[in-house]
Amino acid sequence: MNFDRARVSADSAALAARLSDIEWITDSRVERLSQDFYWFSPVLKRELEGLRADAVARPRTEEQIRAVVAACAQSHLPITVRGSGTGNYGQCMPLHGGVILDLSAYNQLLWTRPGVARA
Repeated sequence: MNFDRARVSADSAALAARLSDIEWITDSRVERLSQDFYWFSPVLKRELEGLRADAVARPRTEEQIRAVVAACAQSHLPITVRGSGTGNYGQCMPLHGGVILDLSAYNQLLWTRPGVARA
């Protein structure tokens, strides 16, 4: 799918304003949060250099996660789901801008059973 970067950028900003009860990052931290350790690979460094999202959402609840994902789907915005961003080799890079769904704030242990946990 081809994405119009200007539209994606504008729609990402509008989404952050519309879902203001969710923590959004739209400042210079977006660049750092858009990257994993892709630069370990000289090939990926060349291919992925400069890619960044337009906004980062940090939902704290399942309801907020649903709201961000639904709004991105309705607006045809690219969404990149990330944890703490410690992966490498470009698996979680926002190739077309859009929204990073940063799940690092969704960090509650709900229950445990022998050999199983829901967090």
